[in-house]
Amino acid sequence: MGKRFEKFQIDALNLAFEESDHLTKEKKIELMRATGLDMEQITSWFNRRRSQKRARESRGDLERTNAELLQALEESRERETRLQKELEESRRREVQLGAEIQHLRQQLGVVEADSDIDPDLRFVNEHART
Repeated sequence: MGKRFEKFQIDALNLAFEESDHLTKEKKIELMRATGLDMEQITSWFNRRRSQKRARESRGDLERTNAELLQALEESRERETRLQKELEESRRREVQLGAEIQHLRQQLGVVEADSDIDPDLRFVNEHART
């Protein structure tokens, strides 16, 4: 492992990277003269720096995606809760309607006995069952 760069070398490399993350051959030669580093050191430093930049950007993208997914999950949970409440209300209403139907059938039972006498009641009774 090579020695660490001096502060002035890092400052010069950072300044050059801010200008452009890809160097021309002329800019590399200029950096070689200004820093005392060789071409391979400068090229390696820029490659590592670009890799770090991509990794930071990728992490940022992943964090944004994660935040979006967490928000979508929360919205889905809220929707599920609303739907569960609607389902429970529908089931309660179904039970109420079933009881009402049962009550009406009992009333019709009384009417059915009378329908033997009245043909119009027999007609209503037959159509009420379908």
